[in-house]
Amino acid sequence: MSYHFLRLALPALVLCAAATSQGAEVTVHIVNFDFVSGPGQGHFDPTINVGDDVKWVWDAIDHSTTSVAGIAESWNSTVNLDPNFTFTHTFTHVGDFQYYCLMHGFDNGNGTAGGMHGTIHVVPEPASIAALALGVGLLVRRRRR
Repeated sequence: MSYHFLRLALPALVLCAAATSQGAEVTVHIVNFDFVSGPGQGHFDPTINVGDDVKWVWDAIDHSTTSVAGIAESWNSTVNLDPNFTFTHTFTHVGDFQYYCLMHGFDNGNGTAGGMHGTIHVVPEPASIAALALGVGLLVRRRRR
């Protein structure tokens, strides 16, 4: 592969990879007094990447998903009476984000929650194809010097 080809193709590859990168969506079901991965499953505290969405699905009424105060991510679905309601939040910061149900949980005032509560673990986005392509392009360029 010639240096000139890489010099021309690499920017296009980087732009294409960046344009097609989309966050994933993780679903958390709200059942009677817990946040779970699906009907009949146990408690669920998902680990996601920065830029991913968490979609909460109400399988029971009279619940909410509300972030504790004083953290980098903030959301509040309010209490919902519709068993088919959904609420989605996109996470843009790395860290552990606790939340609770306004009706059945509480904010401890120190970044944690009690009662009916959960945690979203957000980790950095894995290296993208664009970053890998850029690294390969730089290596090839160095070898040709």
